[in-house]
Amino acid sequence: MKKRNGFSWLLLPLSILIFLAFALFIERSGISYTVSQNPSSFLSPLPTITNTNIEGISAAKPKCLVLFDSESGLKKGSFDTVLATLESMKVPHTEINVSQSSRIRFEDYETVILTFVQLSRIDDQIDELLFWVENGGKLLFAIRPDNTAALSGIYPQLGITALGPGLIKANGVEFLTKLLPGTAGMQFGESFINHTSLPVDLDESVKLHLISSDILGLPILWQTELGNGKVVFINSDQFINKSSRGLIGAAYSLLQDVVIYPVINASVFYIDDFPAPIPEGKNDAIFRQFTRDIESFYLNVWWPDMQDIKDKYNLKYSTVIIETYEHKLEPPFEYTAGQEDLLKYYGGIVLRDGGEIGLHGFNHVPLCLEEDGINQVLDYPTWPSIRNMKQSVIELQQFGSSMFPEQPFTMYVPVSNILCPDARKWLPEILSDLKVIASVYLPYEDVPAYIQEFTEAEDGIVEFPRIVAGYDPDNFMQWTAANEIWLHYTAGHFVHPDDVLDSYRNQGSTWTGLRDALDKYLLWVYSSMPSVRNLTASEGAMAVQRFVRLSPDYECSNTQCNVTLSGFYDEGWLLMRTEKIPSEITNGAFTQVAPNLYLIEANAPDMLIGFEE
Repeated sequence: MKKRNGFSWLLLPLSILIFLAFALFIERSGISYTVSQNPSSFLSPLPTITNTNIEGISAAKPKCLVLFDSESGLKKGSFDTVLATLESMKVPHTEINVSQSSRIRFEDYETVILTFVQLSRIDDQIDELLFWVENGGKLLFAIRPDNTAALSGIYPQLGITALGPGLIKANGVEFLTKLLPGTAGMQFGESFINHTSLPVDLDESVKLHLISSDILGLPILWQTELGNGKVVFINSDQFINKSSRGLIGAAYSLLQDVVIYPVINASVFYIDDFPAPIPEGKNDAIFRQFTRDIESFYLNVWWPDMQDIKDKYNLKYSTVIIETYEHKLEPPFEYTAGQEDLLKYYGGIVLRDGGEIGLHGFNHVPLCLEEDGINQVLDYPTWPSIRNMKQSVIELQQFGSSMFPEQPFTMYVPVSNILCPDARKWLPEILSDLKVIASVYLPYEDVPAYIQEFTEAEDGIVEFPRIVAGYDPDNFMQWTAANEIWLHYTAGHFVHPDDVLDSYRNQGSTWTGLRDALDKYLLWVYSSMPSVRNLTASEGAMAVQRFVRLSPDYECSNTQCNVTLSGFYDEGWLLMRTEKIPSEITNGAFTQVAPNLYLIEANAPDMLIGFEE
């Protein structure tokens, strides 16, 4: 009998290994994808207009009066926050300085907002103000007043049954209602909201929305009726900055039977420094948990987990590329990392799945000169010339185009969210496809970041700030997110891949812990924002254009609201807060997103909203 070959048993496993190697080669060499020049299937960029403010403000006569005190610089933040909130909500308003006005005609307005603490400034008209409320006026205390004789004479009319002496310290807030979507029962600010408040007891008839989250449980925000009018009272001096605008807007909305205001309706998720060169070697924490080097961890653990999160929440990743982490500031600028196949692999999947790739930096050095005095704050080197900065940006764009030739680079994220004024001016000249800059919404302590509003700049670039950062957002970030859900119905989140490797940024958490924390946070976000649209950064920019230019004017009866939208193009999104129950809508659709809060999609500039009788 013929003897069999002793190595034939190797053929099957060898064939499998060859197949896997070939598949890995194909995968790592990049995957096929297609990119539309207009990545949004439902929006197109709007033509640039010379003055977005003109188009975005209603011509209606202001029915809201904001009173401020120019001589009280201590709490000027209240006035600034109220104005920014009303402007975002497109509420026509008038401002009067109580330090310079002789007499205020309350009867000319439907709503009055107080943004100062010294009621003695209007002591001669305080009774007139309360009489106006009793006859149907609506009054918001956007900041608690000082505990003086002026308050002692009127506090029973504000829902207060007992007023103790002086002021009292209290910490944090606890939501008793869903005043902001997704917040009922939640606590915020034990470490960053430090009230100086009035020691009060309230009448049983008031509706209490917020109390302090400490042992005092002090009333912080309530609403009450006074005759035919309404009063909303904020018993705090802490809601005076950008992170609290949503709360101010929600407090204002409590005064109205119906309030309708435009929103963006967008959730954008960014991954900074990606694709980018991956560090070689091992990270001790990663190796202990996964027995992998850094490159293998990202390829086989981090990226599959990020894909699972994307699929779970239907995200579209907006990523921004870095060529090198070397601080090379003199030409020639060129790619030297040698990981082209890996970068193409990651980027190809982002584009295949409907995401977007934007530009971050040739290197990780902000675009600032030495005389700007900015880079030095974070120990970055400074660029020797504007010419060198421009050449590095040109190289970055050319590199990106060589890697992803079908991808238009319309989005830029500043390195470390730092962008000096001169670079902001010339950047659109160098990047001809640039449509949106995405930096940050809130100022960082001791960091000179490029702070943005959701708006269109004069040069036509859309400013689309990111709101929340990190895999495990802290309580302050979640507070800010809750406010922005109410004010703009938007979420802008970003992470860095190397947060996992940095013990300071990950606070000692393992990747598993960070992944689970991100999943928990996103679950809260999407539970709080029903029907929110997951968009790329460029799609979000198109949504911001429509938001900025849209201005509602509406007249309401007990049974319906007639809504006219100036600055309407092809679609509009609005939020409506009302205790009425909407039953029908023409030229639109509505979705309830929280008690008394409805997301409206407008399909035409005129809408009719009917309510149940």
